Amino acid sequence: MNSFWAFFVPQRHYFITPILINLNLLVFVALALTGVHVLSPEGEDLVAAGANFGPYTLTGEWWRLFSSMFLHIGLIHLLVNMYALASIGGVLEPLVGRKQFTMAYILCGLAGSLASLWWDQQRISAGASGAIFGMFGMFMAVMLLEREMDWKEKKGMVLNMVWVIGFNLLFGLQSGIDNAAHTGGLLLGIGYGSVLLLRSDRYITHSYSAVGNIVTVLVIGAAFVGMAFQVPASQAKYLTTLERFGEREQVAMAVMQDIKGADVKADEARFTGPLEQGIALWDESIVELEELQDLPEHEAKEVDILLNYARLRKKSFEMLLQDIQSNEPWLNTEQQQVLLTIGSYVEELKSLRQAKGDAEE
Repeated sequence: MNSFWAFFVPQRHYFITPILINLNLLVFVALALTGVHVLSPEGEDLVAAGANFGPYTLTGEWWRLFSSMFLHIGLIHLLVNMYALASIGGVLEPLVGRKQFTMAYILCGLAGSLASLWWDQQRISAGASGAIFGMFGMFMAVMLLEREMDWKEKKGMVLNMVWVIGFNLLFGLQSGIDNAAHTGGLLLGIGYGSVLLLRSDRYITHSYSAVGNIVTVLVIGAAFVGMAFQVPASQAKYLTTLERFGEREQVAMAVMQDIKGADVKADEARFTGPLEQGIALWDESIVELEELQDLPEHEAKEVDILLNYARLRKKSFEMLLQDIQSNEPWLNTEQQQVLLTIGSYVEELKSLRQAKGDAEE
């Protein structure tokens, strides 16, 4: 029992690893206490908690590349990853020291998140496996490059690590497993371990200059930024824009329901504020839709319809506001014509989405 609990207690040469394990466990428990399913969490719950998801990550929420490293998709996922982390951390951390282990873990985790995002912008990605694979790769690189042990001494460790990495990558080919994150973390771990050993003339040590550490992090950070610019973002922005469009539309249209239940000559003080807010919301949606570019034909057509719809809704709200402020009946002939045209765009959008659904089936 004592040996089991030792996995979670920081010690002299095993300090960062248990802290990371405990952080992952605490996040999992905290989410479970809020009602997130412990075995099969919903994608919406994971995204709300900070999972890596292209439509959000690529539209400004870049912190998800980091936060997703501490989320797990169920208890089994968590336990497998924490066992792997304890195993590799118990070997690697004493070799390279706390600073290098921590920097490598974070950078490999970010590399895994970024690789996952680059490969599939629609996947909900979470877990420490990218960082853990990075630790596997780092340990393998350190063992291969260090010069004090001969091949016979380290052959078993290197071949065992190759087998572990290969087996997990092959297992990860099945659907549902984020092999892109594994590969991204692994490659950076190999690179980081190689650079580390070359910096120390191929001797394992804990002593590395602060300048060298800063340069290493800056170079890797610049590579991350370059890779981020290569991630196809148009589809993610399209999905996020549609979601925000729907949220704004729901808020804006609430006033229309109130007006329909009111007297024909609606009260100005009651409806002026909500109508002005609605106009501003339609303006925001129009700007976002106009910024969408490089979309496939179907999505581009949908955006074009939504733009016409939003512009007419804005016009309808402006006309309605003017009629209310002038104490005029709001459902006049011109307003009816605008609403009729809006209805035609709604039907066109329904037909377009129905055709897409039929094609996908």
